Amino acid sequence: MTWYVHPRMARLFQRFDKTQSPELTCRTCHGSDAEKVQYKMPNGLPPLDPANMPDPNKGPDAEVAKFMFEEVTPTMAELLGVTLGDPRSGRGFGCFSCHPTGP
Repeated sequence: MTWYVHPRMARLFQRFDKTQSPELTCRTCHGSDAEKVQYKMPNGLPPLDPANMPDPNKGPDAEVAKFMFEEVTPTMAELLGVTLGDPRSGRGFGCFSCHPTGP
């Protein structure tokens, strides 16, 4: 992950966040206790409510949702060599591969 996933994902977030240098670390996605949980996911990211997912076309979280749906999720699935699923359904690689479910 350190040499394969992290560099690609860090560049994606760097471009999205418009920062000079990547600010992504292992703990950004895997949580502050990443080593303790052996980097298992989901861990550390905010929960998403499957019944109230952000709309990538409108609303306060549209820009982030669009970035996650169109760039982050497909890139991560490709890097992991897994099937990209419906980002909202839980089938295949999607939102709930990294985010826990919750209200």
